[in-house]
Formats: sequence, structure tokens, C-alpha cells
Amino acid sequence: MDFEKIKAAAEQYRTDMSRFLRAMISHPSESCEEKEVVACIKAEMEKLGYDAVEVDGLGNVIGWMGQGDKIIAIDSHIDTVGIG
Repeated sequence: MDFEKIKAAAEQYRTDMSRFLRAMISHPSESCEEKEVVACIKAEMEKLGYDAVEVDGLGNVIGWMGQGDKIIAIDSHIDTVGIG
């Protein structure tokens, strides 16, 4: 695997990723108050052309892209811990 090639390809996304990360952290997202950051993530996924994007009843953002026998899932917390 050519890691230098991977790093070079990733570098092309630096500006977009920085913009998105700045947008995400601009929203309050303490536990049980993630509504704004959820909307931000959902909008970004839609902008990127995901086939489907939804927010489930627990506030999880779920996106689908492509089809096939294999599924890749990324699970992550989007809430933050307050100061103190």
C-alpha cells in the first residue's frame, strides 16, 4: 500500500475538511443537546451526495452510499463534555 499516495490524496481535502470541522465545533453539542451539530453533519453528508441520510429517534446521523454485500460502518460520539 502506497501511504505517500494516500497522504497526497487526503491533502486535496484539507480545505473542505477544515471548513467542515470548524462548522461542527461552532455548534453547542453537550450531551442531549446535539441537535445543531446533528443538522450540520446531516447537511454535509447530503452535500457530499450520500444516497440517503437520516436522523434516527436517538439523534444518530446515518448515511448510506453505494450498495453491495459489504457494509462499512463508522460509529462516533458527537457530543462534548462541558468545562468543569
